Amino acid sequence: MHQPLDALIGVQMSQSGGFNRARVFELIHLFEPVSRAEIAARLDLTSATVSNIVSELISRGYVTQLGRRGNHRGQPAIELGIKADAAYTVGLHFEHGSVAGIVADLKGTVISRQRVALAPLPSPRIVLDALIHMGLELIQQVEFSKIIGIGLATVGPIDQAAGSVTRTDYTSDWDDVAMRGPLREAFELPVFMDNNATAGAIGEYWYGRGRSYQNFLYVGFYSIGLGGGLVLNKRVYRGTGLNAAEFGHMLVSAGTDGMNSPDYLENYVSGHALRIEFGDDILDTLDDRINNNEPAMMQWLDSASHVFANALVSVDHLLDLETIIVGGQLPPRFFKALLERVEDVLDPLYMHGWTRRSTLQMGNTGLDSAVMGAATLPIYDAFSPDSERGKSQPYLNSVRVSAAGGPM
Repeated sequence: MHQPLDALIGVQMSQSGGFNRARVFELIHLFEPVSRAEIAARLDLTSATVSNIVSELISRGYVTQLGRRGNHRGQPAIELGIKADAAYTVGLHFEHGSVAGIVADLKGTVISRQRVALAPLPSPRIVLDALIHMGLELIQQVEFSKIIGIGLATVGPIDQAAGSVTRTDYTSDWDDVAMRGPLREAFELPVFMDNNATAGAIGEYWYGRGRSYQNFLYVGFYSIGLGGGLVLNKRVYRGTGLNAAEFGHMLVSAGTDGMNSPDYLENYVSGHALRIEFGDDILDTLDDRINNNEPAMMQWLDSASHVFANALVSVDHLLDLETIIVGGQLPPRFFKALLERVEDVLDPLYMHGWTRRSTLQMGNTGLDSAVMGAATLPIYDAFSPDSERGKSQPYLNSVRVSAAGGPM
């Protein structure tokens, strides 16, 4: 039923033709409507090469001609775009307390969505059963032959090679729990897996604010945890162990937090930190507390913003980023209140002579950041040239060919 990844788009690094097809597809996706001449100029390819690749992508059904560009002298250029309904992906997201899922087309339009609340700190069996039940329902919403894969965003850290969650900070029974294998067996589809913050970064790059930047950090707030995803030179950076950018586990002091564990940023700025200060029901009242300028909440935000700003500047000093995008599962009002305070204290923290600090902004994938990122995983790793995981993870050879028009 499945064919190799290079049958889908030919992104084997040793094959320049496949590599260029991936580059052309990615550029059309990011910048449509775009002409053949603009593609050639941006990618430094010959007009003949681009023309041949575009013809192939059109014949396979993944790219479409949108019509001629108006208001230009001479023969107007033909604009190109992605054929949205050529293929679909399913995105699933697990975090402590809930699972969510969507079906999306190639342009990221959500066809169907679901969300189910779970008991706090659920067991692996409960989570897997919920993900399988949800995924099977979502798969039925579109033509099965057009689904190219399932993406799973999950709490981390994870073992990419084994497809498992190695552990979590908030429960003891998650210890090398296999996720990808059981889901692949249940759905009979390829399953792509990443931690939720890296998935969120990919989603912001492919569909959100990140598409305009070469280098950025995505910081994801979830119901409990705090994570990070890093994009360098328009490629997600996963690191040697494929768990890079664990932003929430940056050390904020040389000591411990009083519980014989390292003093991590997550203990001061996260859903977990909010629960410690205000109780387990804080997310239900967070909007109202901020809107009403509750003194205790304002004090917490003031304190958290200083710690958060220190961490952001440390990352920017290290990497010299263009922007830092903040998003996730907490309410937009929370992000607005936190980032306004961070902006007020950032500048004095930079070293003297630092010529440019990164901009700071809210993501525009909203509460769907992780699940949209999950739905992006099969597309990103199939269609994006030179992805970190594409170079290092052999399980990608099971990417499914959609029925849009045959393998690319």
